[in-house]
This record gives sequence, structure tokens and C-alpha cells, in this order.
Amino acid sequence: LISSEPEIAKVPLCIDSSNFAVVEAALRCTQGKPIVNSISLKEGEEEFMQRAREVMRFGAAVIVMAFDEVGQAADAERKKEICQRSYNMLVQRVGFNPNDIIFDPNILTIGTGMDE
Repeated sequence: LISSEPEIAKVPLCIDSSNFAVVEAALRCTQGKPIVNSISLKEGEEEFMQRAREVMRFGAAVIVMAFDEVGQAADAERKKEICQRSYNMLVQRVGFNPNDIIFDPNILTIGTGMDE
């Protein structure tokens, strides 16, 4: 219904799934400019850039999580480092529009169960 009736959603649709095949399917069915939640460097640079290219192909914005191959950033310096690295890759190597990048630095709450 969303793909055929633009009056249903006046705000961007946020597509959120840990299964990227689901994200791709949703992008094919979405009008306007959706937001993909999320991509990260957790599975390496090539996978990150491949997913970013797919998101960009559909004209979507993307949320980038502060994860890399080592794991989740827990302190401010690591969060900045991962976000800067992700931004540089997206803009310089993929050609992503900087205005379509949203960063989630993963504010760790007590509910995560992590010691940090």
C-alpha cells in the first residue's frame, strides 16, 4: 500500500532490519526518500561500501552506527574515529551525499547490559 499511495506517509519511512536483503526489498517498494537504519563497518570496508552503494542507488539516506571490525565504540575518541572513517569512505569513495548521512554514535545505556 505504501508504494502505491503517497498520501499514506508524509514523512520519510525508516527501514530497519538486521537482514540487508529485507532492507533492499523495502527500498524497492518505497516512494520518496527513505532512511535506512543502519550500516556499519562491522563486516569490513567492502561490505560497508557495497551496502552504501545500494542505499544510494535508491536515493535513500543512511544511519551509520559507530561499529567497526574491532567492535562497538565505547568512548568518545573511538566513536569519532569510526564516524570520521565512515564519513570519508561514504563521501570520497562511494560518492554519497553528505546531507544524506546520519550518525548514531551508540550512546550506551544501562539497558545494554555492557559493563562500559
